Amino acid sequence: MLIELKKINKVYQSGAVPFQALKEVDLSVKEGEIIAVCGRSGAGKSTLLHIIGCIDTFDSGSYLLDGDNVKNLRDKELSKIRNRTMGFVMQDFALVPKFSVFENIAIPLYLGNISMRKIQNAVKMAAAEVGLLELLNKKANQLSGGQKQRVAIARAIVNNPRIILADEPTGALDASTAREIINLLKEQNEKGITVIIVTHDNLVAAACQRVIEIGDGRILSDNK
Repeated sequence: MLIELKKINKVYQSGAVPFQALKEVDLSVKEGEIIAVCGRSGAGKSTLLHIIGCIDTFDSGSYLLDGDNVKNLRDKELSKIRNRTMGFVMQDFALVPKFSVFENIAIPLYLGNISMRKIQNAVKMAAAEVGLLELLNKKANQLSGGQKQRVAIARAIVNNPRIILADEPTGALDASTAREIINLLKEQNEKGITVIIVTHDNLVAAACQRVIEIGDGRILSDNK
């Protein structure tokens, strides 16, 4: 099993009253699945995604990633997982506006000890996959929403991750552009990459093999 969560609880202590974002969540994900995680705002979807992506911690329960207990990993090991095993795609694109398309795609590679020649080759390959080769020198703040999300996907795949985690990747896009982004994510899944998408979009959910619904911090349904 690639991802195995058991009895995961997450409580946020900000404010006078603690808020329990996840309650006794069990979730198993096989390699190569494409999954939509649906639910209302505040249901716990993004918290779940952040825990899977080793961005956020959990208070109790266990998380095995490819058989390794995430709770036992050091910060350096978690950073390596985030950089090499995971690719992240966010709703607001999370690009550096003054960076070029090339520079934004290359960010995960700059964090490793990689030669510029290898960086250039990897960025061009990722850009070609999402149809951005001709825009590599353009600044991120000159792009359309759809182009920005393509850059975000290219950045997510440039390190050849095993898992892509996407948080509302079509939320800021029109229907036509959203379909293009869904197809790009499906193409990555067809190559064997595990894709987990948090979404409110029925089009996204319909494109996934498996749909998980979360409500009030709990998994309400799972059509695996």
